[in-house]
Amino acid sequence: MGKQATDLTEVSDLQAVYTALNRAQAVIEFELDGTVIKANQKFLDLFGYTLEEIVGKSHAMFCKPDYAASNEYREFWEKLGRGDFACAEFKRVTKDGGEVWLRASYNPVFDADGKPSKVVKFATDITKDKRQSAKFDSIVKALDRSQAVCEFNLDGTITDANTLFLNLMGYDKDEVVGKHHRIFCNPSYTESPEYEEFWQNLGKGKPMTGEFKRVSRDGYEVWLQASYNPVYNEDGEIVQILKFATDITREVQNRSLAMLEMSTPVAKIWEGVLFAPIVGIVDSRRSGDIMNKALASIVDNRAHTLMLDISGVAVVDTAVANHLIKIAKAAVLMGCKTIISGISPAIAQTITELGIELGSVQTTSTIESALREAIRN
Repeated sequence: MGKQATDLTEVSDLQAVYTALNRAQAVIEFELDGTVIKANQKFLDLFGYTLEEIVGKSHAMFCKPDYAASNEYREFWEKLGRGDFACAEFKRVTKDGGEVWLRASYNPVFDADGKPSKVVKFATDITKDKRQSAKFDSIVKALDRSQAVCEFNLDGTITDANTLFLNLMGYDKDEVVGKHHRIFCNPSYTESPEYEEFWQNLGKGKPMTGEFKRVSRDGYEVWLQASYNPVYNEDGEIVQILKFATDITREVQNRSLAMLEMSTPVAKIWEGVLFAPIVGIVDSRRSGDIMNKALASIVDNRAHTLMLDISGVAVVDTAVANHLIKIAKAAVLMGCKTIISGISPAIAQTITELGIELGSVQTTSTIESALREAIRN
């Protein structure tokens, strides 16, 4: 095959490649100064122009005015004019002012002397993908601002954590990255089959949500409302675990306190001996509930001694002290010796200063002392 035939074959191949690109991509050609020479139908449809509306015009018509007037834009075309290639994602403007994102390459074309003669641009519309990506980024940023976020490998190794999470748990990032999730848990839990199963389920793609008790760097109990979410790659394989969490420590503590305050158990701890631990706030309604339970239990158990422990009572003032004495005296009227334990020096001083008569009600500073008195009966 002669050289002329070879050259013709190469030209034919190049034309075939250009034709294929022209079918698949938006194509436009420019002079070295950015003046439009021609464009294919895909490009025209994408931007909403006819060919007559753009030929002879500047590429700047596809850009926002502030960018077209910038030094960055001027340098962009100077580099293309020197023969430099450019490939990136570009934001452009359609005829009706809409925003279009392109993944495009600007390709200088060289003449027989090796000098740039024009620029050919091949572009793909990625506007939809770009908007979805921007929406996803906005969601991620919103979550990052409002939620404690931590990322893990499938084995529980920490790969990243945001500021909210680090502040909540009391760590710096370099203190947790590379460490295992177990640093946030009690050893008794991490050594349990339950903990092992927790990570096995995540590795199988099962999300885990709920309230979780964790431990801060300083050893404090932290309660989290959290979700552990398996993250998949494009092949459907689980590649990491993403945790979103909200601090509910105070809520859980208040809930526990409320449960204790709402229900005071009156339990039989010895033959004829009842024990009622009172925790939290004592008002008239609650004191009535405790009194009813205590009197009913005295009858049901034929008790001879009632122990009321008030070491968990938040505040003892005149009203609270009177409520407690009423409960104790009611039990005495039922023929049941009453012992109030948990009397601190401060409470003793308060009762004395208030001039409250205890009558036949006994008091002790500890539960142990009260129990000895009860058994001695």
